[in-house]
Amino acid sequence: MAKASIPIPVFTEAESFTKSKFRDFYIASYQDAPDAGLRRVAPHRHTYYEIIWITEGSGLHTIDFQPYEFKGPCLFLLQPSHIHQIRKDGPTKGFVLKFNESVFAVEAGAENLLLKYGIFDNINVQPVLHLDATAVALLDDLMQKMLQEYKQPTDLSEVIIASYLKIFLLQVYKLKDVHTQTITQPVPEPRYLTYRTFKQLLEECYQRQHAVQDYADALSLTPRTLNEITHKYAGKNVSQLIKERLMLEAKRLLHHGQLSVKEIAAQLGFEDAAYFTRFFTKNSGASPLAFRSKELEPVS
Repeated sequence: MAKASIPIPVFTEAESFTKSKFRDFYIASYQDAPDAGLRRVAPHRHTYYEIIWITEGSGLHTIDFQPYEFKGPCLFLLQPSHIHQIRKDGPTKGFVLKFNESVFAVEAGAENLLLKYGIFDNINVQPVLHLDATAVALLDDLMQKMLQEYKQPTDLSEVIIASYLKIFLLQVYKLKDVHTQTITQPVPEPRYLTYRTFKQLLEECYQRQHAVQDYADALSLTPRTLNEITHKYAGKNVSQLIKERLMLEAKRLLHHGQLSVKEIAAQLGFEDAAYFTRFFTKNSGASPLAFRSKELEPVS
């Protein structure tokens, strides 16, 4: 009798951001204890993006069943679809940064850089970057600034962190662009290209198309096939991705506080403002007005 496979654990924001002062962002510096090399973390995945910056130490990081030897300083870029496991030769030191796209709700258009530049994609480049002294100094400065803002928040901290994170990711993109010139670039999988096309289509149409069938028809796929593709590359189904994009824009519009709830509902393609309110409340835990009120309160 075949042995039943063990499900891969999936860590969510609710589990991983529990001590965070921000809903969509977490950052910490760390230094392993002397016996850290004896501990092993089981393979797992996340529902959010994660950056692991190892400044000191070495080991083996397995990402989607592909082993990558590492020695600090180096940077790992993990997207929600990645299954990964780190085995350390001994104590390591560095930073861990976690976020989802909603962290950019306070900075209009910034989330597009993840799609436009494919910063977390490992199709054209390995998901690990080994850094020289110049890159270390540049990224360390940005990481320290985000950490300081995170530890001592003010009413402007969310905007400042989103801005620093955007700059950090674009600097990483520049480093990846240089790195691609030194390795052989594999041909992207056809299904991955379909996923990227879907994400671009979602960005163009989310305000007027909320149904999975609409996107499946546009791509000449069945909803089941499209769900299989998005689950493979994002760890989420199509409905979840549509919902998250709508919630991101709703939070952004509420944060900036210029439109009424009824106007926001109409802009996002909801014919009934009451239905939009129920949709937002169910997915955020607060009504649109309560969310707006909380966003406008100064952070103590």
